[in-house]
Amino acid sequence: MRALIIGVGQCGTKIADLFSLVDFESLAVNTSKGDLDYLKHIPPERRILIGESITGGKGVNANPLLGREAMKRDLPLVMRKIGSIIGYEDVDIFFLTFGFGGGTGAGGTPILAEAIKEEYPDSLVVAIGALPLKEEGIRPTINAAITIDKLSKMADSIIAIDNNKLKEGADDISRAYERINYTIVERIASLLALVDVPGEQTLDASDLKFVLKAFGSFATVGYAKADANRVKSLSRLIIKSFESEGLYLDANIESALYGLVAIHGPPELLKAKDIFEALDYLTSKIRGKQIFRGFYPDSREREVEVVTLLSGIYESQSIEDIILTAKKYAQSFMVAKKEAENKKEELLKGLPDFDDIYPAVGGETGKK
Repeated sequence: MRALIIGVGQCGTKIADLFSLVDFESLAVNTSKGDLDYLKHIPPERRILIGESITGGKGVNANPLLGREAMKRDLPLVMRKIGSIIGYEDVDIFFLTFGFGGGTGAGGTPILAEAIKEEYPDSLVVAIGALPLKEEGIRPTINAAITIDKLSKMADSIIAIDNNKLKEGADDISRAYERINYTIVERIASLLALVDVPGEQTLDASDLKFVLKAFGSFATVGYAKADANRVKSLSRLIIKSFESEGLYLDANIESALYGLVAIHGPPELLKAKDIFEALDYLTSKIRGKQIFRGFYPDSREREVEVVTLLSGIYESQSIEDIILTAKKYAQSFMVAKKEAENKKEELLKGLPDFDDIYPAVGGETGKK
């Protein structure tokens, strides 16, 4: 199957850059020339600066209105570049990577998603976005909530990454962000690498597209990996893949409608009893009861790798916290704004105009 990764904004282009490192077709779109120049793996001809006429190439300072306008102005340029990369071969999935709380990503990604859906109706659009830290304040939270709302109407699935997981562990901030970005790429890349590959039971592109075509709901990808000589229970390893943090999102996986599990490892470890025991457990756990599966015995492998995709998720504490916080702030802000306007109107009521105080210019006053 064929996937195209399009990074939008600072966060999104960094993730797309890592996808390019592992040989995925990637494109970077940003309003900041400096951020584009910082990329290491996406070639210069696949880096697009948008909105230069309104930002001077210096970014939008987390203002999604400017990010939206920048994408609108240069959307024909971006779509032409996408068309030149695609050529005559279809793309199964467009992955749009971005930050929910920023300006270019939050403002521009929904515009790009809508354009791609219109231009390539047979392809899926899957958004992969990083949720803001709680400590970043109310502005990124508002940006995130509004962007979630917009993308839920356009994207087939939304894979959200909760950056609050950065606070777990002893990494410095740069390494923490890097760790999460690498995790995103590792899990998505591992999943895509097993699609359409011959196996005992093969997952094809249509299986993955069916699972990800989930009405703009949320999806998460779980992952587990172990040395073959350390695997005491394959069933337990499989279960661990979908009981872990997934793509760092606090989500209720029991609310999922669809699931997909790919298992890759030495033939002697892929025992039917263990596999079906774990898959029966997952089927009973999720609401939709639909699980696609792929088994890939490989005598060259010395590790067992399990990738789990769950989609159609509508219950996530991380998402709910962001939306409820944004709603509460927006309501209180609108009340405060109205009160301020009323107070100003009351304070200024009754003041005369200049014409009531001063004689008209060129009038008789002062003439002898």
